[in-house]
Amino acid sequence: MSKEMFTAMEVAKILSVSLPTVNRLLNSGELKGFRPSKNANWKVTHKELVKYMADHEIPMEFLTGGTVKVLVVDDEIAITKLVELAFRNLDGYVVETANTGFTAGTKLESFKPDVVILDIYLNDMDGREFFRHIRKNPELNRIKVIGISGKILEDDIQPMLDIGFDDFLAKPLKMDTLIEMVKKVV
Repeated sequence: MSKEMFTAMEVAKILSVSLPTVNRLLNSGELKGFRPSKNANWKVTHKELVKYMADHEIPMEFLTGGTVKVLVVDDEIAITKLVELAFRNLDGYVVETANTGFTAGTKLESFKPDVVILDIYLNDMDGREFFRHIRKNPELNRIKVIGISGKILEDDIQPMLDIGFDDFLAKPLKMDTLIEMVKKVV
């Protein structure tokens, strides 16, 4: 959903709670909102609603219209095309691809993915550095990240999970396994 501002009534519908509950959350400051003028109704920005939902582990399917946005970042064009095809055949997924870290960075802002499938060894940057960029940015750190690589040892996987990757899959990729990972992290 591309909407950037919500009324309290819309928030109540998204959260599946009553309007008085949303007003209580707003009045207490637990959910951050604002009133354009003294007697106006509450408004909540998309950013604040996403933050609240993420903090309370509320599924965001109402914000995405039931669609999961997947960004595939790999310098191997064949890999990005393969993953894109696998997800395009499934209902409820929108896929974008990037073959460089730079392109991926611009797509983070414009596409606003729910999940990034990230090659660890990109030609123009280390995928771990790209991952750190995602986690350090408060507007992006809700994004789930699945690392992929064909050049990684089994002993290197756990340290990546320890620093915050949501999952990891070694190449050659098994599409069924990757799809299940995405479903699990979302």
